[in-house]
Amino acid sequence: MKQWFPALFRWLADQLFPSVCPVCGNALGKGERTICLSCRWDMPLTGFWRAEENPAAAMLRKQFPNLRHASALLYFRHESGYRTMIHALKYGGRRDIAVALGAMFGRELRESSLYDDVDVLVPVPLHWSKRMRRGYNQAEEICVGLGRSLGIPCDFRSLKRVRRTRTQARHRDADARRKNVAGAFRLRRPERLRGKHILLVDDVLTTGATVSACAEAIAAALPDTQISVVTLAVVRKYLRE
Repeated sequence: MKQWFPALFRWLADQLFPSVCPVCGNALGKGERTICLSCRWDMPLTGFWRAEENPAAAMLRKQFPNLRHASALLYFRHESGYRTMIHALKYGGRRDIAVALGAMFGRELRESSLYDDVDVLVPVPLHWSKRMRRGYNQAEEICVGLGRSLGIPCDFRSLKRVRRTRTQARHRDADARRKNVAGAFRLRRPERLRGKHILLVDDVLTTGATVSACAEAIAAALPDTQISVVTLAVVRKYLRE
């Protein structure tokens, strides 16, 4: 009888507090989880993971020439439900969205041979004070979902943010963003990542300043390490397509 308790609890919870899609706001139907099927179908996917040369990789290689691969799952559309979804996972405590999208992205990456030799997932870290205030790091939650789909371990300890920085959204200029995060990251105990292909993970790719600063910190300690980057979303206006 105990095996019925979890299912009964979920049914009661759905009746009393029906879950809604974070994109369109409609109640999730039977069998739908986190994001409704309609919004999954309409998601503005980039398809970047299918090609080694893509706009995200081209932008990032200008800042970090030794980058192996780069991709993003979807385009960040302002004034859309998908923007609301990203904000919910980033600021609204919706860790479940981050995990679900990470798992979805992982299934796409699994179909691409470009990421077959990735050894470890490393999230872009938050400063400890911001993490304490927010209660979680959304990049870590994305890693959890990716790891489940790809069967790749996550490393949440090696890369650290050693300096508190202003929120990048306050800096419109790409140069200002780079200066804001310059020297903000450091690799601890680099021997744990020596010889590995590292996949850096973040939520949104704008100018690429943050992930490039992370890649530089890793490369400074491990010059021969292979580094790739994936993010859930990318802001299209910064890309040259």
